[in-house]
Amino acid sequence: MTLSATHAHMTLEAKVAQDYEAKGFAVIRDPQEQDLPFNLGGYSPDLVVHTAEGKGFIVEVKDRAERTSVDRFREVAATVAQHAGWRFLLVTGDDVSEQSISADDLLSWEQVETKLETGRRLLDIQEYEGAFVAIWGVIEAILRKQAQLAQIPIERLPASSLINHLYSQGELSMSQFDQMKELFAIRNRLVHGYQTADLVQPTQDLYNLAHDLLESVET
Repeated sequence: MTLSATHAHMTLEAKVAQDYEAKGFAVIRDPQEQDLPFNLGGYSPDLVVHTAEGKGFIVEVKDRAERTSVDRFREVAATVAQHAGWRFLLVTGDDVSEQSISADDLLSWEQVETKLETGRRLLDIQEYEGAFVAIWGVIEAILRKQAQLAQIPIERLPASSLINHLYSQGELSMSQFDQMKELFAIRNRLVHGYQTADLVQPTQDLYNLAHDLLESVET
């Protein structure tokens, strides 16, 4: 790692630590083996974030989501998940501005189903743009919960990286991946204020995809 890259990483790590401290967590930066709450098999995280009750997060900080390899962290995530009240998180520079959002802020399955029904109602009354944006939010919620269930520590990553990693880890089929990338491009045009083509079929396709994903995760 170059000197400039090292400085950038330290700056990002400090920002992440400060954000957690602002939320009332105790934070240990660059913890030594004696600072770890349990044995991590030689792995050294960037941060240990914990509460007075002895619960918290083992945190790995990366500069960019697309440069992050999930494979080598999956075993660490599984080890951490064996300890009640602890989770392993990847935090990247792409989502560091969202530090006010924690893993515990994920929607419940009941909330996911309610939001999908809201999208369905908008679709029924032909409010396609509103329906598309609402249902895409459901898609992201399902994927983040799917990652958490599979003990893949990527639920905080931006949507594009989340999709790529879930596919590479075998959690999405090739057809789901291809369809999601196509629909994600439409989502980007919508939220960034560009004109979009006819949304009727894409919105119906998005709803069907969300419904199928929800069924597959819940069964």
